[in-house]
Amino acid sequence: MTHITVAPDEVVRLASDLIAIESHKDTPGREAVIGRFLVDWFRERGVGADLSPALDGRPNVVARLELAEAGPTLLLNGHLDTVPAGDMKDAFAPRIENGVLWGRGACDMKAAVAAMACVLAATARELRDRSSATPGGGPAMACVLAATARQLRDGSLATARARETGPVAGTLIFGGTVDEETGSLGVKRLIESGLRADYAVVGEPTCLRAAIAHKGACFIRITLVGRGAHGSCPEKGVSAASYGARILAALEDELRPRIAKRTYPLLGASTVSVGRICGGTEPNIVAERCELDVDRRTMPGETAALAEVRELVGRICDGVDGLAYDVVEMDRTSIVPHVALGTPPDSKLAQACAGACREAGLPAEPVGVTYWTDGAHLAANGIETVILGPGDIANAHGPNDHVAVADIIRAADLYLRIAQTLLGGSA
Repeated sequence: MTHITVAPDEVVRLASDLIAIESHKDTPGREAVIGRFLVDWFRERGVGADLSPALDGRPNVVARLELAEAGPTLLLNGHLDTVPAGDMKDAFAPRIENGVLWGRGACDMKAAVAAMACVLAATARELRDRSSATPGGGPAMACVLAATARQLRDGSLATARARETGPVAGTLIFGGTVDEETGSLGVKRLIESGLRADYAVVGEPTCLRAAIAHKGACFIRITLVGRGAHGSCPEKGVSAASYGARILAALEDELRPRIAKRTYPLLGASTVSVGRICGGTEPNIVAERCELDVDRRTMPGETAALAEVRELVGRICDGVDGLAYDVVEMDRTSIVPHVALGTPPDSKLAQACAGACREAGLPAEPVGVTYWTDGAHLAANGIETVILGPGDIANAHGPNDHVAVADIIRAADLYLRIAQTLLGGSA
């Protein structure tokens, strides 16, 4: 029997190093530098890692550990990009104050990436040590994967204790994806590259709760083209703005209450809102054009969001002489379909996450989150997926981007526990 321990200082150091590497849309090369850094970091620690082509000059990172023998595959996934600094002061100069790590991406989601990477590095060390200590040992020898149990006393990290476990089997993968903040093409390319897994844990900030559900998103643009005329004789024209107003009213007064009856555990109800409406050019010209951008949030299983809006617009606009319209899903949610996530609470992964949280002294009940994640795309491609990471989404993207150091360590502990359960260990 043996054990694996992730060193707290290694996790915190890596999280800090990742924050210091800018990887947002205004950075030359965007995620290229952080990708190369992570590949080198993994290789220095005996973990096979490569850059996987995703977008031009912006590769994903894939690190892989083959364990003792054939078995299931667990993917630990995190995105490598962040939003720009915005109004966060010294956003890329990571600092720790009163047990809290500050910096752009600390919460979303470089702390989770660091915790995941350190789980692979610690496992690789154990495999290597086990192999060198056992005559004739090698990757085919029975190896172990155990979770680290940590106690936090008086706000400081106590010495890590480790549990013993039996042999494990399968594959442990880290997938670092690009472009999550601007379109999620990275996770699409990850799947298209041929990566396969049975389970995935996505490290978006959930306050270390296992999130098994989130809403989908369908962003819809309604374009109306009418007939212009002088404002003094509007009867000679067809106002696109006027019909846009009718559509807005119908979306709020008809569609919104109808879809509000569609609910899903942990998520509440389906929603619709108009985020932008723009039409016309001058007060004395009948508006020839009007656009409405619609945010439609869906429940797991909903597939007709676009068709419903099209039907509503057609009912108002069909047959109107001099008026043309178009209703399309915007690229932001259509190129990578932003479906909802709904992992059954009794699934093997959800139960493994619940057990890991319970053992770590954290709430075990699953939750839902309001934001969309790359995890839904993984799930849509047959990978059982849960969202679980350190930090609070309320602190993401703004000037208060931070995560408690203790929670970074707890995250590594949880990922180890989940891997132990799914890849064959027994406490």
